[in-house]
Amino acid sequence: MKKLQKLALLLATGILFSACDSSISLFDGKSLDGWECDPLEQAGDWKAVEGELLGENPGEQGSIIWTNVNYRDFEVELDYITLTDDYDTGLFLRGLTHQVQIGISRSLQKDMTACIYAPEDEQGSYPGQTDKVASVHKIGEWNHLKVIVTGKRIQTILNDEPMVDYKGVVLAEEGPIGLQLHGGVHMSVKFKNVRLTEL
Repeated sequence: MKKLQKLALLLATGILFSACDSSISLFDGKSLDGWECDPLEQAGDWKAVEGELLGENPGEQGSIIWTNVNYRDFEVELDYITLTDDYDTGLFLRGLTHQVQIGISRSLQKDMTACIYAPEDEQGSYPGQTDKVASVHKIGEWNHLKVIVTGKRIQTILNDEPMVDYKGVVLAEEGPIGLQLHGGVHMSVKFKNVRLTEL
């Protein structure tokens, strides 16, 4: 009898946790359904491989894959690992004006992971920065990035460490989310567990 009660409690707890988790997966692990590549000619640089999303541009061409759904306020999180020494990728938020950098900035030539690239805000190319990148970013290992966007506020958390809290200027109220391969550098990066919760 006690075993049955324990089992019922475990099942109820699992159902409760499932009900509380309102996140959706943006990548099914098998295909790029739900994403569109810009430019279309570079779509072959993005592949689903063994449950992971692989971006690699041997021709050093730039591209962005965008969700085909627009979002307003949200929390997005993902795991990523870089497979090349030089890489310049990141997560675009509601369009092209604001990006959370992953890797080495082409302009600054240093690792700006979890910092905000937003030159259109006219407050410098990286108006949201932190000096914690070197101590928190695990180069060549899996990292966990979480980004919370509410109104014009952008918060980044890398490997459970709060990094940047920034208020955008020209950030759109709604738009798609994008993953980038920057042009001019051959890079290889993998993403997995790409999930989003609308707030």
